[in-house]
Amino acid sequence: MNVEFKSKDPMEIKRLAKSEDMAMCLWEIFHNGWREFKHTDYDYEKAWDKIRDIISEHNIDVDDLIE
Repeated sequence: MNVEFKSKDPMEIKRLAKSEDMAMCLWEIFHNGWREFKHTDYDYEKAWDKIRDIISEHNIDVDDLIE
């Protein structure tokens, strides 16, 4: 892909450049993060439900972000 951005705002450029990294991170958290806790006595479900709720509140479809 060849893309050109024009902006005088360094933060805007960084956000655009890092968006794929953020999408990959969210996908990993959403689909695999809970696995580390599944064989513990820690009640991880409440935390993962909250993570899913926050992602949903922001109308993010994690699967739609990654090919």
